[in-house]
Amino acid sequence: MNFAETERTELKQKLTDALPKEIVAFLNTDGGTVYIGVNDDGSICGVTNLDEILKKIADILGDQILPDPRSYVELGTKFVEQKHIIEIKVQKGEGLYYIKKYGRSAQGCFIRVGSTSRSMSEEQINILHNKYLDSKVRITEIPSRIKNPTFQYLKLLLTEKGYTINETTFAENFHLLTKDGEYNRMAELLSDKNDVSIKVVRFKGKSKADGIALRNEYGGKCLVVAMKQAFDYCADVINETHVSFTKGVRNDQPLFDRNSFREVWFNACLHNNWADGTPPAVYIYSDRMEVISTGGIPLNLSKDDFFRGVSKPVNEELAQIFIRLDLMEQTGSGIPLVIEHYGKNVFEFLDFFLRVTIPFAFEIENEDPQQTDLKRSEKWPEKWPEKWPEKAQQILDAIRKDNSVTIAKMEKQLGLGHTTVKKMLAEMQNGNFIRRVGGDKGGHWEIILHDEDSK
Repeated sequence: MNFAETERTELKQKLTDALPKEIVAFLNTDGGTVYIGVNDDGSICGVTNLDEILKKIADILGDQILPDPRSYVELGTKFVEQKHIIEIKVQKGEGLYYIKKYGRSAQGCFIRVGSTSRSMSEEQINILHNKYLDSKVRITEIPSRIKNPTFQYLKLLLTEKGYTINETTFAENFHLLTKDGEYNRMAELLSDKNDVSIKVVRFKGKSKADGIALRNEYGGKCLVVAMKQAFDYCADVINETHVSFTKGVRNDQPLFDRNSFREVWFNACLHNNWADGTPPAVYIYSDRMEVISTGGIPLNLSKDDFFRGVSKPVNEELAQIFIRLDLMEQTGSGIPLVIEHYGKNVFEFLDFFLRVTIPFAFEIENEDPQQTDLKRSEKWPEKWPEKWPEKAQQILDAIRKDNSVTIAKMEKQLGLGHTTVKKMLAEMQNGNFIRRVGGDKGGHWEIILHDEDSK
């Protein structure tokens, strides 16, 4: 097998910091292949620490390049002349790709020119950016990458809201087809299986440098389902309640306002520039939560209009589905509600992103949830049977995974009788460890954060 650098081939002796640049260049041009373990003259030097290098490359693809390039990159290995080399096949992408650290700038955007990767000029960046991200490019006009999508999740959600599904006209009625009758990008977002991955990342401190405590990904499924799962985790698991007593009066202080976060998160998912292919994300720190979406403020909408609640959806057809599913309303009260609780300064309008920062009412300790439960177990009332702390922690785990979990389900998980589980739940509520919000049907459980836990 002969190797030579061309406009479609890049040779590297070893993994270097230049790899993201080479991948971005191929994504923005006509695709190509990067070989690692091959000298510039085409001779094979091989890669020794194969697994380690493959992992580093996977991390680069997931963390250093935007939009997410993984659908267009195939990572593999070859055994040539008794040596291992790494083969990175890159397809031409459907957007303007750039190194995340530098953004859409000459430092972050590259194209392939001959056998080299060169920085793009501002004019080239604008041309490519407008080609894919111009607001006139609607997700209903962009062809789906999935040829035969199914919509069982979406149909179920619509049926629950009282809509009748006509299988013959379903795709047309809900704007899931292009003008040519092919499934579009919105159909891809709402299909049962796709490549959309919504990330909720929990950091250990007040900055990313403090390290990641937990990374949850909600994706590979209908956007509405993934969006709601991400919301439930943040609103019901992260949003614990701080309980304090002043002169015998109990005060419940949630970590953040649930309704404000709902507006911010659902709007981020709706107004996100899905033509770019980058999903919105939630970053959780010890003192705040950040919601990031691509696209920035919609064109032809001033900041004053935005703050007044004037709505001009980037994705109008998607907005119609959100309205039918009661995920948003048309009164324009969402943004004013957020401003009422947190002020205008929580909104930060960047060139290509919108960041909303929701401050926490008190600082949280981003530690291992199991360690938190162990600390809490020391506070169980002494009158409880010896086995109850362990079982009580299992109840906390069950609620953390599904805050609408039923007593019958708990019985099966714990291996206990109905009466015992009900008694434990009553004791845990009396001890202010959990509380029930709403009735037996449609209600949910909340885990309560005590004063001692927040110190």
